Amino acid sequence: MKEIDVYQVDAFTDRLFGGNPAGVVTNAGVLTDDEMQKVAREMNLSETAFVLEPSSLEEADMRLRFFTPNNEVKFCGHATVGALLQLATLNQFGLGNAGDNRIRVETRAGILPMTVSNGKGRAEVSFIAPQLDMTPYHLQGNDFTEAFGVPAELIDAGSTILLDRNLNYIYVPTTSLELLGKQVFDFGHIRDRFGKESVTVFCFFSKETVEAISDLHARGLAPNVGVDEDPFTGSMQAGLMYAARQNGYVDPDKPSIITEQGHFIGRPGKAEVSHDTITNEFTVTAGAVPVFSSAWRI
Repeated sequence: MKEIDVYQVDAFTDRLFGGNPAGVVTNAGVLTDDEMQKVAREMNLSETAFVLEPSSLEEADMRLRFFTPNNEVKFCGHATVGALLQLATLNQFGLGNAGDNRIRVETRAGILPMTVSNGKGRAEVSFIAPQLDMTPYHLQGNDFTEAFGVPAELIDAGSTILLDRNLNYIYVPTTSLELLGKQVFDFGHIRDRFGKESVTVFCFFSKETVEAISDLHARGLAPNVGVDEDPFTGSMQAGLMYAARQNGYVDPDKPSIITEQGHFIGRPGKAEVSHDTITNEFTVTAGAVPVFSSAWRI
C-alpha cells in the first residue's frame, strides 16, 4: 500500500474558482509512471504535477513531472505555480520563508530557475519560461483557417502565425475579442487534422481585452493532449508575449505585460509576463489559491 498527499490548487488567480485548477502530489517518489498517469486521470484536471527528487542534486533542487488525463507533457505553467504555492504552504524546500525563495526545478523542458515570493500579502510564483524556438508556421492566412475550420475574418490577415518548435505550440493573432469569444471550435476536427503534427497548444490571441489592466487576451486549446480548452495556460505566456510583439500587438519596448485568459469559459485568470533583453529570458509571475487536500492509499 502506497500513501500519497494530493492537493488541488487554482493557479493564475487570487480567488477561488478562478484561473486554472491543477493537481499536485507532493510525495510522488513512491509512484510508478503508470500510477502517476492513473492519479492524473482520477483528478481529471488539465494537468497534475508530481514532485520528485531531481536527477542530480548538484544541478537542481527538485523535479516536476506533468501529466494530463491522457499523457505526460514536457512542461505546464499552471501546475508549476500550483505545485510551488502548495510547497510554500507546507514550507517544504524552504519556500514558505519570508522574502524571495529561489529554487532550481528540473523539468522535461530543462532546469528552470523559479522563485516563491512571500511578503506582498500573498505568495507569488515566478518562473523562467522554457526557451523559445519561434518560426512562421507552415500554414498561414486562408490556408490555416480552412485547415483549422474557423472563419477567415477571425484571423488577422496581415499577421504571422508562429510555431514554437520547442514546446510545439502555435500562436494565432485574431482580429477582435468579440469574434474570439464567440468562436466555437470543432475539437474532433482539430484532433483529426492536426493530430499527426502532435501540436500541444493552439493559442488564439487578441490585443483587445476584458480587463482594463490587461494587454492581451488569449484562448488556449490543447485537444491533442486531452484538454479541449485550457482555462489558463502558463507555459504559453512567453510565446504569447513574443508573438504579440512580432505582430505589433504590444509595444516591443515594454518590458512586462499583463495577460488574461479563461473569461469565456467562466474561469478568468491573469499573469505578468516580463522579458529581460540582456539574458533573453521570459519570466511568468502569478498567484494561486488552495482548494483541498487529501491522503490517498493506492
